[in-house]
Amino acid sequence: MNVAVAADAMEVIAADAVPADAVHVDITKMKYAPAKLEVEEGQTVLWTNNDAMPHNVQIANPFKIAGNMLRAGQTFAIKFNQPGEYAYTCTPHPFMKGSITVKPKG
Repeated sequence: MNVAVAADAMEVIAADAVPADAVHVDITKMKYAPAKLEVEEGQTVLWTNNDAMPHNVQIANPFKIAGNMLRAGQTFAIKFNQPGEYAYTCTPHPFMKGSITVKPKG
């Protein structure tokens, strides 16, 4: 897994450091729900795998972040530090797609 730092567009957040106001995305029935999301710059998105089958989250641009495979009940979080469009997929299930629009704070 590539790990970003605060100066980067995105940074991976440790499970014990996820803020209470994180925006949640459920992974269920081989889909991300919601599949399209809009957040403000600086917000954290938390994915939770609710399927028995393992899944992950991979964002290819502006640089590659590929989360570890998540078993049922496991989570993965990214803080989005820069506005932009971020598309993501599940690497073993490329038909699973989602996108996040990060708006400037204000």
